Amino acid sequence: MKTCKQFNIKTPLNYSLVATEFLADKTESVVVILSATGVLQNYYYKLASFLQQHNYTVYTFDYSGIGKSKTVPLTKFDTTLSNWATNDIESVFKHIKKLHPTKKINCIGHSLGGQLLGLVPSNKLIHHTILVASQSNHYSFWKGFNKVKVYFNWFIIFPFFTSMFKYLPSKLFIKMENLPKSVAKEFSKWSKQKEYYFSKKILTEKYHHQITKKITAYSCTNDKFAPKKAVDWLTNTYTNAITTRKHLLPKDYKVQEIGHFGFFRKQFKDSIWKEFLQDLQN
Repeated sequence: MKTCKQFNIKTPLNYSLVATEFLADKTESVVVILSATGVLQNYYYKLASFLQQHNYTVYTFDYSGIGKSKTVPLTKFDTTLSNWATNDIESVFKHIKKLHPTKKINCIGHSLGGQLLGLVPSNKLIHHTILVASQSNHYSFWKGFNKVKVYFNWFIIFPFFTSMFKYLPSKLFIKMENLPKSVAKEFSKWSKQKEYYFSKKILTEKYHHQITKKITAYSCTNDKFAPKKAVDWLTNTYTNAITTRKHLLPKDYKVQEIGHFGFFRKQFKDSIWKEFLQDLQN
């Protein structure tokens, strides 16, 4: 891995985010990686280093209350999912634009990252967007027992445990980081709605229409967190973008499964990661 450095980005809500810069020797353009729900930025470091080696300067960061951007216990800190978009991601985009005023800024949004991108006022700065397993979370997109599990998450698990602990203790169930109380509540509220956050946000709070350049949206077979139709739905909300959909089959990559998080595993550096590179270069 080439060198990287961490730094703080101040935000209008009077807290700072910890970001990591992978500075390329000869920067062609910039890539910002938007994390999935409760996923630490270091999960994306291997991909960031790979892109750095191919002359892209890359930035990762932790949302407020997560990872290195968590400064106090979650019982003493709260923020919303909307704030992650309009404060956190917005501050990151503006800061990086100041650092690289003449460079093209690209974005890789994983799962929640691709969902929140549409709520970011300055998303028009983005040149090319890669959405990785970014989806609607409404249970109707799942089938069978998985539909029951997703329904149970939004209507029972999230509300009950968030009320009990005053934050969501996600680590009790899966490997994602614990979530601030109002992040979990808003996530649950959105996900109960057929139109996801579109039923809760007024027109002036959505900025999907500002993205008019390329979006490449990935999904894969047997992704328990992002069925193909759920990814199709989210991709189609970016109505003015030049969109390419790629639905990957594990057998084409000589593996049993890719999975919701597998896109970022180093085993795919000579396959999926090279597709990411081609997307960014086109």
